[in-house]
Amino acid sequence: ALRKIPGSDRLLQGARDRNPSGRITTPADVAEAIATLAASDSGWLTGNVIGVDGGEDIVG
Repeated sequence: ALRKIPGSDRLLQGARDRNPSGRITTPADVAEAIATLAASDSGWLTGNVIGVDGGEDIVG
């Protein structure tokens, strides 16, 4: 939906530039995090906030 907004290319590039991974988060990135949390090996993970943002949160 963002791609339909005039000037969105500039917004998307800004997001890529801010992110240490050099790209924006994809639905697949979020799905992988969800699958990890749903796995039985993640049973002891409780009350955590997991940022799926490629490290953008640590940069500010």
